[in-house]
Amino acid sequence: MVTLLNVTMRILRRKWKIFAAALFVSILLLWTINWCGNRQSNNAEHSKTSEPLNVLPSLTVIIQDFDVLQNDVFTSASYIAGNLSDVNVLIVSEQIPYPPVKIPTLENVKLVISQPNPGHSLNSSRPELNIRSNFVLFLPDGSLIGQDFYRIYKSFVNKLDLSRNEAFAITVDNSRLNCYGLDFKMKTWTLNIGERLDSKSCGYVKGDHGLLLQAKHLFSLMDPFMPSTFMSLYIQLSLVYVKVVMIEDLQLQRISTAPKDAKVLWEQKQFRQRKSEQLYAKVGVKKVNYANGHTEWYGCNKESTRCFDTVYQNMPEYLYNGRWTPPCCLTHLRETARHVFGILDACKARWWLEGGSLLGAARDHDIIPWDYDIDIGMYREDMLKCNQLLRVSKERFVDEKRFSWEKAIEGDFYRVQFSESNHLHVDIFPFYPQNGIMTKDTWFKTHKQDTEFPEHFLKPLTRIEFAGINASAPNNVREFLEYKFGKGVIESPKYPNEVIAF
Repeated sequence: MVTLLNVTMRILRRKWKIFAAALFVSILLLWTINWCGNRQSNNAEHSKTSEPLNVLPSLTVIIQDFDVLQNDVFTSASYIAGNLSDVNVLIVSEQIPYPPVKIPTLENVKLVISQPNPGHSLNSSRPELNIRSNFVLFLPDGSLIGQDFYRIYKSFVNKLDLSRNEAFAITVDNSRLNCYGLDFKMKTWTLNIGERLDSKSCGYVKGDHGLLLQAKHLFSLMDPFMPSTFMSLYIQLSLVYVKVVMIEDLQLQRISTAPKDAKVLWEQKQFRQRKSEQLYAKVGVKKVNYANGHTEWYGCNKESTRCFDTVYQNMPEYLYNGRWTPPCCLTHLRETARHVFGILDACKARWWLEGGSLLGAARDHDIIPWDYDIDIGMYREDMLKCNQLLRVSKERFVDEKRFSWEKAIEGDFYRVQFSESNHLHVDIFPFYPQNGIMTKDTWFKTHKQDTEFPEHFLKPLTRIEFAGINASAPNNVREFLEYKFGKGVIESPKYPNEVIAF
C-alpha cells in the first residue's frame, strides 16, 4: 500500500513539473510576441513621423492614354525595360486595346486593364496593386527614359524632403513648360484654370512633360488612372493639396519619328478631346473657366436631358453628394425664366416670383445655388391675355424658341421646360382672389411655404433683380417671405431637408 502511494506521488510530481514548465514557456512566448508587436508598432509610428532622408529610389513607369491606332508604346516600353531591368513598366488601358497594341514580352513590362473584368485576376485590373516602388513616373506617349536619366533620378530623389507635398513636372527634350494655377470647385462642378504663374510651383502645367510623384501621393488619389491622365492627376492632386514643381534636373527623351501629317494630328487632337470629356464626366466637371475669359461647357444642353434625375422630397440627388445645382442647369433655368417673363410682360399679365425663387432674389438677386426650378404665380384671369397660356391649357406644344409648354400632371398649373428633352423648367401657378386672400386649386403638402396669402401683397406689384432680369415681385418682399417661410428666412439659408448640413 505504501509502495503504491509513493509511486502515485512521484507520478503527480512529474506531471506538475511538466505542467509548470509548459506554463512558463507559454508565458515567455506571449511576452515575446507582445514585445515584438510593440516594437513593430513603435517603428511604424516612427516611420510615419520621421521618414529617412535617403531611400532606395525605386521607380515604376506608367504609360497610358495612348491612341491604339497611332502610338509609340512598344518602342517606349521595350527601350525602358530593356535598359533598366529594375524599373517596372505598366501599360494601363481602360479596356483591352483594339486594334491590338504590341506589348514587349519582358518580365518588367505588364499590360493592366483598369476596367474591372470578371475574367481577369485582381492584379490585372487594379494598376495600383502592381506598384511596389516608392516613386511613379507617368510618361506621355512618344517619350522614354534611359540610364543617364535613371542615374540623375536616383541622386535627385535622395536629396528630396519627402515630407513635402510635391510632385514634379519633367520636360521632354527641353520643351517649354508653362505654370498655371488650378482650382477645382467640386461643390459647383467648376474647374478654374488660373493665370500663368512665374512661380515654379503650379496647380497645372502645360507643355510636353511627364509627371513624377511619390507612390504615397498616388495612393491618396480617388482614381489615379482615369482618362486624360495629366489633367486627371492635376485635378486630384489639387484636392489633396499636392503642388506640382517644374524641375530642370531631369529630362525625358522624345522618340524620333517622322513628322505627322495633318490627318494624324487632327485624329490625335480628337482623341485627346474625347479623353477630356470622359474625365470631366467621371469627375463631375460641367464648366471650365480660363483666365482669359474663355469658358468650356461639358454639361447639359437643349438636345440632352438635364444633369439630374427625378427629385424626391424636394431634395435633388446632388445635394446628398455634397454638391449644388450644376452651372449648366442654372444657366438654362435663367434662360427659360427670361423667355417666360418676357412673354408674360408682353401680354401684360400680372405675375410675380414665388417661393424659393423670390427668396433667391431677396438674398442674392439670383436662383438659390441648390435650387432646381423656378416658381411664379399669376392671376388666373390674366391667362386669357396670353396666347401661349390659352394654347397650353388645351394642348402641349413647343414654341419657336424650342421651349416646351405643357399642363403639369401634378395639378392645376403649367410648366415651361427648357426643351422637349431637357426638363429644367419654370412652373406657373394660377392664383385667384377670394375675400381678399389669394388662393389656388393645387397645393403641395411638402412645401411649407405653399400657402394662401393676403392679396394686398400684390397691390401694387413691384420689381426685383433676379438672374439678370428685372422681375415682377410682391410689394414688401421681406414681409411676404416671412409670412410664408417664417421670421429671418432671408438671413438663414438652409436645405429643403434639414437633415443635410448646409
